[in-house]
Amino acid sequence: MRLTGRIGVVTGAGRGLGREIATALAAEGMSLLLLARTGAQVRELAEDLTSRYGVQTLPAAIDVADPAAVERVVAHAEQHLGTVDLLVNNAGRIERTERLFWEADPAEMWEVVETNLRGPMLLTRALLPPMVQRGHGHVVNIASRARAATRSGTYTGYAVSKRALSVLTESLAGPLTGTGVVVLDVLPGLVRTDMTLGMPVWNGVTEWDEAAAAATVITDAACGRYDDQHGTLLDAPALHRR
Repeated sequence: MRLTGRIGVVTGAGRGLGREIATALAAEGMSLLLLARTGAQVRELAEDLTSRYGVQTLPAAIDVADPAAVERVVAHAEQHLGTVDLLVNNAGRIERTERLFWEADPAEMWEVVETNLRGPMLLTRALLPPMVQRGHGHVVNIASRARAATRSGTYTGYAVSKRALSVLTESLAGPLTGTGVVVLDVLPGLVRTDMTLGMPVWNGVTEWDEAAAAATVITDAACGRYDDQHGTLLDAPALHRR
């Protein structure tokens, strides 16, 4: 178990890709803070991972875009688990319906931006200083095929926030060079989840990328395999096919 003794945080861990990532990390011995809006799901996952792999888990139901909630849960995790080695910014949401920008609800679009961009910014800001101080850590931002939404002219909040998240990765890469902290984007590909199944732009898709491929890439990243690609985008399906 390559990550025994390490501590990780996975957002959006209750289901789908986040659950797959958390399971892969636990299988390698990593203790985890599991975050999601749905408390029942992360509690069940925490119990399952502890039972199966013997790792420490701490589930918490929070809105990652809430600064006070993020501050509290980070302090709680550091007290009960230890200093965090890995942050996976996976939590994401999308507009409920496919609408052109000028027909969409501005408040709903902004809520999407807050979850997909403000959430990662808050968590990264909270967890990065101890990583830099220790000279070790990994931050992984889950990228997206947002260009599909961009081409359709819909899901503007989602498309803008996901592009901006990649800009966050790029903006951190330079200052973090030489600190021992590595930041990466991981593109999971087109994974079959409740969110993608609800997007008309993907109607008719019959071949989906495996969530396990992204989970494997992230686990390998946490082990240092991709440290030489600091600041870049890792295409999980392409790496999985090699």
